[in-house]
Amino acid sequence: MAKVVWSKLASMNCFLFVMRVLVVAIFVSGSIVKSLAQTSAANSVQIVEYCQLVRTPSSFVGKRIRVRAVYSYMFEVSRLKSPACCPDRDVPIWVDFNEELEGSSRKMLRKFPKGMGFVLATFEGTLQGGGPYGDGGYRFKFAVDKIENLENKANPSRDQHPTWIPICEAFGTTAN
Repeated sequence: MAKVVWSKLASMNCFLFVMRVLVVAIFVSGSIVKSLAQTSAANSVQIVEYCQLVRTPSSFVGKRIRVRAVYSYMFEVSRLKSPACCPDRDVPIWVDFNEELEGSSRKMLRKFPKGMGFVLATFEGTLQGGGPYGDGGYRFKFAVDKIENLENKANPSRDQHPTWIPICEAFGTTAN
């Protein structure tokens, strides 16, 4: 009789052990799949032309995008501008840089002119809508977390205009 009881207890303990291992394995597998999905989502970046972005900015809200643009900044201004003339109106897009930029992006940001300036580069991040952002005049915000290919930079006086920034007129607005 005692042998039967011990045999049942032993098989029960073995069953509980196997169940615990299975639960842990399922949990670990789920964590790995979730991590891979997040990494894949973070790596899926849509490359967008600036003119395409300002033509239909709402279609990019919530998406991770990469765009080549002129970043213009000074007191109470932090916005994207067109690196080439666009046929449509220019939509002001506020720019915020993630405080935790990765190493090479952080180095590029430090190369930007101090205080105010213009920078032509490729920026990667997420477009947000529903403003107001900045001083209240911006319906969209581009949250930048990566800077690539710093092409040009300038800290001109008010009388100077960098030759690499186009002067465009489209629907009564200017690109700069």
